[in-house]
Amino acid sequence: MSIASMAAMPRHVWVLSVAQALSMTAINVNVINTGLVGSAIAPALWMATLPLSCQFLAAMMTTLPASLLMGRFGRRPVFAAGVLMALIATVIQAKAVLDSSFALFFIGSLLLGGAQGIAQFYRYAAADNLRSDLKPQAVSMVLLGGLAAAVMGPEISIRTGLLIETAPYAGCYFAISALQIIAMIVIWMLDVPPPERQGYQGRRMSQIFRLPRFVMGLVSASLGYAVMVFVMTATPLQVVNISLLGDAPNARIIQWHVIAMFAPSFFTGGLIKKWGYKVIILSGILFYLACIGFGLMGVGFVHYFISLVSLGLGWNFLFVSGSSLIADVAEPSERGRVQGVADFLLTFFIAVASFSAGALHSVIGWNNLLLGSLVPVAVICAAVLLLPFSSESSPR
Repeated sequence: MSIASMAAMPRHVWVLSVAQALSMTAINVNVINTGLVGSAIAPALWMATLPLSCQFLAAMMTTLPASLLMGRFGRRPVFAAGVLMALIATVIQAKAVLDSSFALFFIGSLLLGGAQGIAQFYRYAAADNLRSDLKPQAVSMVLLGGLAAAVMGPEISIRTGLLIETAPYAGCYFAISALQIIAMIVIWMLDVPPPERQGYQGRRMSQIFRLPRFVMGLVSASLGYAVMVFVMTATPLQVVNISLLGDAPNARIIQWHVIAMFAPSFFTGGLIKKWGYKVIILSGILFYLACIGFGLMGVGFVHYFISLVSLGLGWNFLFVSGSSLIADVAEPSERGRVQGVADFLLTFFIAVASFSAGALHSVIGWNNLLLGSLVPVAVICAAVLLLPFSSESSPR
């Protein structure tokens, strides 16, 4: 994405990019630390990743009602409610760590998951009222906010993790709760107009599910995201608890993984415009195969590092392509239902992946966990190669 094309983007795309940076920073800090907090205060070791997994479940339950509320009242009030929920959630998590209360930590994690479910719609909001050819670039630009988060998240984790000596990691959650105050100010600068109430409510969802563009977008975004979460959720447990590399190397691996997730957004939209969706999705699949291959080659820092960087690159290609296809399919009167159903299914697969990652890692080990990732990767590949697909944009 060129500087000129970024400068030409509407104001709401810039606002959402900053909001994405703040939201993703909270998510990154949470991913880095939640499994480790769980390991310390959970009643049983297998429950260590349960709060993180239930965040995705809470996000899944939030997506459809949040999308329908946006369709009725507009984006900004619902986004503001999500930020407020994140503020309350992170304060509860910090208090739970201070008190070594797994139950309280679990409640805070559920609330944070609900906030994350709302924040997922930032990328769709960026594409509102834009031409079809600009939507991939708008989605990419919002996801660039994650690049700033890739730097801030691990730094916050490293610098505030031992801020309260008697309660490791509590400082991390207090720090990201402070960020939510800034996020609230940013969200109130959003100027996306609420939707016009129309008698025509668009096509039925059964018709939408018969569109190859929608199916390909949904499969790419949802299964691509699920694979990423599946591997990433297990990584801190493998790096810290099995390979004994320590917290700092784990934070750096996650940091560069997140950088790889969002840095390609500078050019992903342009690549889609030049080469088309199928080529970019297949390129994402190749990166996922590289992730699995390098992860199977060894248990040193470099193996985890290259594997997680490849995972991040593959996620970007699959998620930007899939999200852009979903945004392009939905007409204005259909956005609430189409985007809500799409993200409900997306977070369902993410929740399943996250729930299973911790348990499967403890039962079958790292290598078999990676090999299991080949199944959803194969499904994505089959969807891309077998679905009839037109390169033309949906009518507007």
